[in-house]
Amino acid sequence: MQYNLISGDNHIDLTYCPPDLWSADAPAKWRLLVPRVEELDDGLHWFVEGQDKGMWNGVGPGFLKYQKGMFARIDTMKDLGFEWGNDWSANPRPTTPELRLEDLDRDGVDAEIVYGCLLVNDLIPDGDRRAWAYRRYNDWVADFAKRSDPNRVFPLAVIPNNDPQEGAAEIRRCAKMGLKGGDLPVKRMSVPLWHHDWYHVWEAAAECNFPISFHSTGFKGLRAPDTPGMEEEYAVEWRLLRSALFQLDGMEVLVSLIISGACEKYPNLKFILGESGVTWIPYVLDRLDTEYEDRARELGFSMKPSDYFRRNGFTTYQQDEFISTIIPLVGEDNIIWGADYPHPDCIWPESRHHLEVNLSDVSASVQRKITCENVVKLYDLA
Repeated sequence: MQYNLISGDNHIDLTYCPPDLWSADAPAKWRLLVPRVEELDDGLHWFVEGQDKGMWNGVGPGFLKYQKGMFARIDTMKDLGFEWGNDWSANPRPTTPELRLEDLDRDGVDAEIVYGCLLVNDLIPDGDRRAWAYRRYNDWVADFAKRSDPNRVFPLAVIPNNDPQEGAAEIRRCAKMGLKGGDLPVKRMSVPLWHHDWYHVWEAAAECNFPISFHSTGFKGLRAPDTPGMEEEYAVEWRLLRSALFQLDGMEVLVSLIISGACEKYPNLKFILGESGVTWIPYVLDRLDTEYEDRARELGFSMKPSDYFRRNGFTTYQQDEFISTIIPLVGEDNIIWGADYPHPDCIWPESRHHLEVNLSDVSASVQRKITCENVVKLYDLA
């Protein structure tokens, strides 16, 4: 298939998944704990770990009921016909094959890389149960891609983070199923990302030509409201703080992976900082090079730390006013654009407009790399 525009970062959130995806096949001891849907007075709700988390087919990752004025982008999507119904008759657009393809067409996007179920990692504390939920999702999403269009919809597997050997086994299993790459959640990892136990995962990923993504899920070092009352009083400020600093967790991921020696030991490993942006990367790489030379040369790297990113790493972004001046510092071969559909801060269905604004003074050849060729090469889509 000939590709012209590919989103390297779209989504299927838990809220849009089939109501019985996990509960239908869960072991009896887990049936009331895994994600399941119950009908309440105001519609269908997701329950996880026995707790009500919000609406099935709710807005974005947060299971929210649609409320006009909360998100400007969501209001625009609503005006364009995007629906968030919360009863059995609803067909969630992101997980209804023909509707998802309609939305790609409306945005002028030829194909997409799809991240899935980011919140499962936060909502399921037990590692074994979480790993089972990921495997169940991976089976379903591989089939979903086939029912949609396997030349346009490319889901990422979610890799268990409770045990590195279990993660490696799931990489090999998903590669055999035809999935092109995986997302490894960083929070709740059994050991830190820089720990050598994760070499099991890096070895499997390099062996299977299976790029590993680390999608932003929010900077964890924020000072939260002290009480529920404070959170309610300052709800807008707290929401803005989290969203404005959302991508900063990519800094920890980038440094942790490089200092772990993963790229030194597995030169064919490819990693992606999902929805992490671009313009902060040169500063962090400069700091990493400087501090490595000053106090960590005993790690014995054969390259500067920043060189590993340029050989092994990628980052995705939606919109970035200053990207054109930073591209030479980060690398035109290391940047991937994504629309972030269907999240509240996505740019659907105006992706082409935003690309024209952000990349207007970038050469056509570099534009094509960022919006198409880098994804095709990374995930072997040709």
